Amino acid sequence: MSHPDIHEKSYHEHIEDVASIPDRTLPVYKKKWFLVSAVVFTVTAAIVIAIVVPISIRNQSMAQQKDTMIYTTSVSKNESDIGSESTSTPATTTTTTTTTTTIPQNNTKNRKTASLITPDHQESYHPPVYAHAVSPWSNLTRIKVYSPSDQGRIFVMGDIHGCLEEMNQLLEKIQFKPNQDALILAGDLVFRGQDSIGVIQRARQLNALCVRGNHDDKVIRLKTYEYQHGSASMSPADEIMPEGEVGDPLKFGNKHVEISKNLNVEDYNYLAGCPLILDIPDLNTRVVHGGLDPFITNLVDNDPWSVMNMRDMDDNNQPSKLKLNKKPGNDIQHWTSAYQTNAAKTHNPVTVYYGHDASRGIVIDNQTVGVDSGCVYGRKLSVVEMRSRQLTQVDCLDGDKHGDDDDD
Repeated sequence: MSHPDIHEKSYHEHIEDVASIPDRTLPVYKKKWFLVSAVVFTVTAAIVIAIVVPISIRNQSMAQQKDTMIYTTSVSKNESDIGSESTSTPATTTTTTTTTTTIPQNNTKNRKTASLITPDHQESYHPPVYAHAVSPWSNLTRIKVYSPSDQGRIFVMGDIHGCLEEMNQLLEKIQFKPNQDALILAGDLVFRGQDSIGVIQRARQLNALCVRGNHDDKVIRLKTYEYQHGSASMSPADEIMPEGEVGDPLKFGNKHVEISKNLNVEDYNYLAGCPLILDIPDLNTRVVHGGLDPFITNLVDNDPWSVMNMRDMDDNNQPSKLKLNKKPGNDIQHWTSAYQTNAAKTHNPVTVYYGHDASRGIVIDNQTVGVDSGCVYGRKLSVVEMRSRQLTQVDCLDGDKHGDDDDD
């Protein structure tokens, strides 16, 4: 029979053996460390995914959008669209450098498709010494390249300045066909005339091409500022807009502000989409509002303010807005004279169509064609067909005969 002490001793030894087994449960501080580490890793991974995935999607979207914007072909229109009051609106963007426009076409399948592209490079690397600052509110595209269809007429119309009735009379006189012909407006669609907004909307209806005039530019700058800062910020009237050293500083009370206030988004997009220079390599031709510096070889280096405002070249061979050649005893030359002299020295000179110089009127030379005949001053509205150089005009009887191009 076993002794009780022996059993008790054996029992306690067994208990002691079990108790001596090491405890493998993690300490509390280690548990907290692993928990914090897991939370930090999860949050970090979520942040990385949230940043990388949208950037990847955005880059892919931007690349697709760029391809679509740079290589844009025109939308065909049916024969029934002729004279319609509802046609497709040119698509534009609110960026400072890129805009696209559709060109009116018919449905002839064998016909070369007209297209309009905006070159990638839009900023000047080598501006001339006289270059002015470009307003941060200008929303300007410097150059668009137009490739016309191989059929149909191409008309360049002079400064309309809000004269909608005369614009429609001239279109009727040339029997303009929106589904076959192309219309290019040489700038200054707005100001002084009775219906500036109506002219913009009519141009939109016709899918007309255009270049920016000095008066169009003022309206765009005022409207862009209003969009970004609100109309309430455009006061007092005699305060100058913060635009830097521009060639023509604007006050908030400028006479163009009434037009800018009445622009809707589509009107603004159309007018802002008119480039500084419309280049037509297929016809070795360009269209501008004021002119081009004859001594600048790289097209994008032209000073925007000068392209919209120039008339003569001053004593330093720099473009001037003033009509210097009208001063007695002054041998200052018009920019076109210097341009044609330079063009004669080149193997393949480019022809430039321009407006802006109503006092000079219609001038059709070898390498320059002036199309502003002063409609808003009670004279005529003119259009020149580019391939034939045929001139067509209508009388403008109710214009401001006392106006002056130098007015603000």
